[in-house]
Amino acid sequence: MPDTAFAHALTIDVEGFAESHAQSVHVDDSLLGADVNDREIAANLAVTLGLLAEHQSRATFFFLGRIAQTAPHLVKQVADAGHEIGCHSLFHRRITGQTPAEFRLQLADARNALEDASGRRVIGFRAPDFSIGAGNKWAFDELAAGGFRYDSSVVPTSLHDVYGMADVPQGIFRWPNGLIEFPLPILRVFGQALPIGGGGYFRLYPLSVTGSYFRKQMTRGIPSVFYIHPYEVGPRAPRLPGLSSLRRFRHYVRLGSGRERLSRLLGILPFTTMSEVLVRSGFLETSD
Repeated sequence: MPDTAFAHALTIDVEGFAESHAQSVHVDDSLLGADVNDREIAANLAVTLGLLAEHQSRATFFFLGRIAQTAPHLVKQVADAGHEIGCHSLFHRRITGQTPAEFRLQLADARNALEDASGRRVIGFRAPDFSIGAGNKWAFDELAAGGFRYDSSVVPTSLHDVYGMADVPQGIFRWPNGLIEFPLPILRVFGQALPIGGGGYFRLYPLSVTGSYFRKQMTRGIPSVFYIHPYEVGPRAPRLPGLSSLRRFRHYVRLGSGRERLSRLLGILPFTTMSEVLVRSGFLETSD
């Protein structure tokens, strides 16, 4: 859908399926090589970019920095198609457990690689697995010091064992250091904050639930952010052996229908890049 006076933010977290889940379940080393993951990413990105072109939608692609090192042409392909490039850290490793010094070095390496590959300035960040929480808020200072203008790593919930920061605002806000935060959306059900911003939740919930939430936010004039992965849109996602029944369900439910479901969402709602939404909302200057 073409841009209108209002738009939600559409974001794509670019990583391979196996490397995405390597900290949650056992993944064989044969599935973690850059070449294997990059071939998968290339195939899925082609489908994703085709779908966005079909709907005249723009998005922010949060790339792992290591992809800019091993397959820079993929980053350039996305940038050349008119989309924004954001940083998803150097590797798909949670910020939890890292020291500020480790994070700082990997952040700089990732950003430099992404800017070299895309030829564009990179000002936005999203942590792998949304892994910035109450115990590592120092990461926001590192991001601001590193020249980033906005972050989208926070989910205002306490229901997940890996991520969540329940006491933050649900809309766009600034941290004390000036860094802009664009949290993932939540839906209040019986007093519980349920994430509804995309990814596995988009696959799990009926499409009508996600569509209804984003339509209501549009009616209220409140932009929200939606996220998805290339492997949830494209045709390739390797089978990980040894998963429990619950894990198999969580990781594979409705993977094959991702393109169709996203197409239906793009057909009824306007989406654009994170930076464009932040400009329209008065948090970024056009020159940024």
